[in-house]
Amino acid sequence: MVIETCDNHYYDEDITDIGKPVNCKVIVNNRIELTEEEKAEARQRAISQYQAEELRKMQQRKSKSAAKPQEAKQTEPNLFGF
Repeated sequence: MVIETCDNHYYDEDITDIGKPVNCKVIVNNRIELTEEEKAEARQRAISQYQAEELRKMQQRKSKSAAKPQEAKQTEPNLFGF
């Protein structure tokens, strides 16, 4: 009878990079069922976030146009125009 374990490999290895990013994918097959109340609350939160984002965009557009006032064109003086 042969019993293999892989947990000894971690301790046998001299160099271990703790905290180094790992390139892997995780797939979870759990489905979370939300109640109607939770769905309505999430929808309301999403709508308010969307409205706040759009309002912020509109305010940024206004501030950009207000920051650049239209300068009046100045005519250059010449010898023939009095």
